[in-house]
Amino acid sequence: MLRLFPPFSRLLAAVALLLCAATAARADIVSDWNAVALSAMTSSTEDPQVAHDLAILDLSMYNAVESLSNTYTPYSYSAYPAPGAGPSGADYQAAMISAANTVMQNLYGGSSSSFTSLYNSELSAIPDSQAKTDGIGWGVTIGNNLLSWRSGDGSSSAASTPYSPVGTIGYWQPTSAANAILPGWGSVGAFAIPSTSSYMTTLPSGSVTTYLQSSQYATDYNQVKSLGAAFSPTRTSDQTNQAYFWSAGEGTVKMTGMWNQIAQTVATNAGLSTEATVHLMATLNVAMADASTAAMATSYDQQFWRPETAIANGDIDGNSSTTVDTSWTPLIKSPALPEYVSLGATISEAAATVLAASLGNNVSFSLGSDINGDGTINLTRHFTSFSQAATEAGMAGVYGGTQFLTSVTDGQTIGANVANYVLANDFSVVPEPAGAVLVLCGGLFLLGARRRR
Repeated sequence: MLRLFPPFSRLLAAVALLLCAATAARADIVSDWNAVALSAMTSSTEDPQVAHDLAILDLSMYNAVESLSNTYTPYSYSAYPAPGAGPSGADYQAAMISAANTVMQNLYGGSSSSFTSLYNSELSAIPDSQAKTDGIGWGVTIGNNLLSWRSGDGSSSAASTPYSPVGTIGYWQPTSAANAILPGWGSVGAFAIPSTSSYMTTLPSGSVTTYLQSSQYATDYNQVKSLGAAFSPTRTSDQTNQAYFWSAGEGTVKMTGMWNQIAQTVATNAGLSTEATVHLMATLNVAMADASTAAMATSYDQQFWRPETAIANGDIDGNSSTTVDTSWTPLIKSPALPEYVSLGATISEAAATVLAASLGNNVSFSLGSDINGDGTINLTRHFTSFSQAATEAGMAGVYGGTQFLTSVTDGQTIGANVANYVLANDFSVVPEPAGAVLVLCGGLFLLGARRRR
């Protein structure tokens, strides 16, 4: 039996006190910056862009603190090496605030006054000192290094990538005058997964023509035709509320933002420290960013049509179990991108997987939704688990008439697979100093025992 002698016991106690002091900082620094970032993103930013930009923001704060406190492994990827140790004694809260401001001022210069106001407010709460000065400088370095690395990731040109719809049976056709959403996003560089192509999927049976003639397609078709119609007699009032709640249209924080709001709520309710909160948010947004890139790559690779186009052409799809209805319209306006796979289902499953792994699945929370994009909460829903919310978010596409069920379930698979990779390969916990002391004590005890023999 290993015994700890009094000097080592006192050392362990001191280490424990230091660890507690290091994590007792304001956890709302992270939530403050995520909230002001989401506010800046509501005008025209699409889901993949929200995840991408929040990932950069949270990674900047994450690396700022972890390069100073070393509780979790600092983030690195491919051509982006982990930052070295920051200035000794630097204030890590100042570093986080400075890194966040550096990133957001660069990405959303039009909202610079909001970021400057938050930056000044949070820094004013930290007493002036050399530690504060060093932290501010280190945060700028961290933020600029991340921005420099991501500057060539393809995100800036994704919206302008040329795209022409195929225009034949089974393939996506625009359902509005809106331009196709981010047709080049599938080529945006990943944050964690080795390859986007490894997580892409294909329609069942491997081709549009074969899938159209399958019984699975007929089942999907008739389900959404019934449940997703604008004036469906089979959709319940609660299913209608779900469709509207998760619609995440123009002027809102989008689906990605809704999951960030969930994460901020549960992190606050759980009393997470600054480090634990930024660890959670960085993991969450990296997973959603890479999952959405895989989903977008799949969508523009498969180019499958939306339900409203399919149902208007049910007489020429080659499937005797689908009947045409040229007057059919969906409850929710279809987004301007191909149908397969469901982006919302992919994002939601990635988020739920990360949150459940971090906090346990059965966590109760509430979330409000701005349906009209006017900044007002129109609906609030209550959940008893992350998986319940993710399932709802996926099925909302069916109830809203914009998604086929197969698209939902296959998107959920992509989201879960990407999130599980991120959880297994990034953001790991560094062994605590107390553990190192135990190992040292054990080694000294055994050495002493051997010498006494």
